[in-house]
Amino acid sequence: MNKKWPSLKDGDVFKIPLGDGRAAVGQVVSKYLSVYYVVIFDFVAPEEQVPSRVTEALGSEPLFAGLSRDALFRPERWQVLENRPVDSRKFLPAYKVGWRVPGQYVVEDFWGTRRRPATDLEEQILPFRATNSAAIFEDAIRAHVGLEPWDEFYDELRVGKFVKSADLFDD
Repeated sequence: MNKKWPSLKDGDVFKIPLGDGRAAVGQVVSKYLSVYYVVIFDFVAPEEQVPSRVTEALGSEPLFAGLSRDALFRPERWQVLENRPVDSRKFLPAYKVGWRVPGQYVVEDFWGTRRRPATDLEEQILPFRATNSAAIFEDAIRAHVGLEPWDEFYDELRVGKFVKSADLFDD
């Protein structure tokens, strides 16, 4: 019999066990089609303390972010602790998308509902929409705290690398 897994919701706060008795904290910001935009915060604590330190965790700097599948939530490796309000304007990126003419791009908001022609600079700096496995985010936070080697790819997951949809589209 297949187990029915609960759906993730915007604002769900979750813990990421690091395998050494500690855990990091992340939050689901929004859903896009069948994937979730998650933020992993620069916060690590003993695993048993994390549920009582959610406010502290969410007040720390956002470290990594991106679209991810829910694979590590399904075996409950990443456990949802609670749901808290989340300001999606602070996190959700804009993307470049190939357009009808090869070599031409448009800028698209996170949900794909608004778009406009991309400037030359936007063509250079905006990423294409990409989904990473949850394991990549787990590996990145483990590397950040020194539990495994750093991979240059993790730099692409850093929050500071993104241009936000809210910066390019008026609400």
